[in-house]
Amino acid sequence: MTSPFGLIQFTGDKALSVLQGQCTQKVTDLGEGNAPLLAFCDPKGRMYGSGRLVLHSNIVSMITPTDQADAVLDKLNPFLMLSRVTAELTAIPVALTCNQGLEPGASQHDASTTRVGEHGGTDWIIGDLDALHDPHADYSRLESGLGYVRAYSSEKYIPQQAHYQMLGGVNFKKGCYTGQEVIARLEHLGQAKKHVWIYKSPKPIDGDVVEIGGQTYPVFDTASTSEGSIALVLAAVNSSSEQLISVPFEIIRQVEGQRPVKLG
Repeated sequence: MTSPFGLIQFTGDKALSVLQGQCTQKVTDLGEGNAPLLAFCDPKGRMYGSGRLVLHSNIVSMITPTDQADAVLDKLNPFLMLSRVTAELTAIPVALTCNQGLEPGASQHDASTTRVGEHGGTDWIIGDLDALHDPHADYSRLESGLGYVRAYSSEKYIPQQAHYQMLGGVNFKKGCYTGQEVIARLEHLGQAKKHVWIYKSPKPIDGDVVEIGGQTYPVFDTASTSEGSIALVLAAVNSSSEQLISVPFEIIRQVEGQRPVKLG
């Protein structure tokens, strides 16, 4: 199967400094042993891209969906150019597999390949021409509650709606970044009225919405196998639909604030 994910490489001494000012994660101290989840947001706090950042041999790279990679680069390039940093979507192969050797966000490197742990008991394999992207691994990733921003879901979701605050994708102690004010205010004082739920179907899920019980729900991320399909769909936090499955973790606030500790 052709992988729906690719690798963006950033070239320039100030790459991490630029990314620090644009993403939801603290990356200035990025090391070779970790590959943090992060998102890029517009001024309204809505995500236009997401991925995992990887450092190896002083090269900064990001695993991200290929269908949204060009749009991410278009939005980042004005900031990158000011610091003389270049970026491009490479031809380096990226595959998600069902190997379970690493914890989510941990990375290991050898002479030719890099492995990065992902949620759902899966691993990213970078640089291995023989590694095949496994749709069952994508299924497991989504079943664990982790989705990535796709072309059809760009600029529609804030990180908390996609549970990025629970999956290690938002650092609330870092400095300012685009969209930070909206995201921080919601975490400190508010509560998302909608977030993503898991939806499974025996049929392929195509398009940016699904119909469940006569209602239409936006799709954040989806994957299909020969046995069926899975999607993360946006619905009210108190949804009672029997076809919507809660994510497999408790949703709690990450910072002190005025709203209840438990959100859903």
